[in-house]
Formats: sequence, structure tokens, C-alpha cells
Amino acid sequence: MKTHRPWWLFGLLLLALAQSAAAGDFTFKRVLLYGQDGQLLLDADVDYKLSDTALEALQNGVPLTFVTHVEVREAGAWIWEKDLVDLRLRSQVRYHPLSGLYELTDIDSGAHHTFATRGALFSALGEIRGLALMPDTQLRPGKAYRIRLETYLDIESLPLPLRPLAHMTPSWHLESDEWERLLTP
Repeated sequence: MKTHRPWWLFGLLLLALAQSAAAGDFTFKRVLLYGQDGQLLLDADVDYKLSDTALEALQNGVPLTFVTHVEVREAGAWIWEKDLVDLRLRSQVRYHPLSGLYELTDIDSGAHHTFATRGALFSALGEIRGLALMPDTQLRPGKAYRIRLETYLDIESLPLPLRPLAHMTPSWHLESDEWERLLTP
């Protein structure tokens, strides 16, 4: 008696293997919150490891946009309560094949920097220093606040012809685990 294995099971196995083999990983290596000159400031180091698919696109001149989301809210706040801080830091990286240089642009400020190596580019991308979150007078003593950070590759910022494929391909879904801590001033 011949047994038939469902083809969809084989397809799921291939999809799982492709996802694990080509997966990238974004990790918060260090996060520091501190007060200075009446402000709550943030320093962070993010390690960006891209999938082979995203690296190939970058090497072929496709600009990639990364978003780092920073949120501060009172601990135990209801979902409809306003966040004290809700920032999205947007940066775009691009490779210029003719010059062989990498470019990092802060989308919010328009500032851009050029790098000779991909390692230097991603090192600079992952370095957040002295980000002013809020005046420290907004933090009430004895009250707890929840701080959350996450970073991801913004698929919606890819060139339009690439977006449908990116939405369906797991190797484009690059993000960090959510970093979360309680702060009690």
C-alpha cells in the first residue's frame, strides 16, 4: 500500500528552512537612560544583521529604511491613555555602486554621512547618543514608567515594485525583539 504525503507539508518545511537560513537579527546591545540638563536622555547601541536578501538588495542600490520606535508611558496605563513619548527615528541606508560608498541619511533632519565600508555604516546606524526624550520634570517621584524600544526594516519604504514580494518573503521581515524596562525616578 502506497502512502501519499501532502505536498503542502513539504512546502511548509521548505518555507521554514528558507526563513531560518536567511533570517536577519536586530538586537539592542546596550540601552542607557540618564538625566542631564533637565532632560531624560537615551543612549543605545543596536546590532543590525541583515538577511542575505536585504543585503543583496542594498548592494544593488536599493535604499533600505530602518525605524526605531521609542515609547514612554506610565506603567499600568490603559491603551487609550496618551504616551508621554512616542518617537519614530527613521534612517535610510543606500549603497552607491559607482563610487563604492555607503550613505546613511537621518530622514527627520536630512543629515547624511558617507562610509567606505558596510560595517562602518551599520555601526553608525546602530548608535543612538543623547536622544532627548522628555523634560525630567514630567517624571513624578514614586511613579513607575514603562520604556519600550524596537527597531525594524520598513517594508513600506521599499521601491513599489519590490513591496509585494517583500511582504510575502520572510527574509524581508527584519525586526528586533521589543526591549522594555521599568523606570522609577
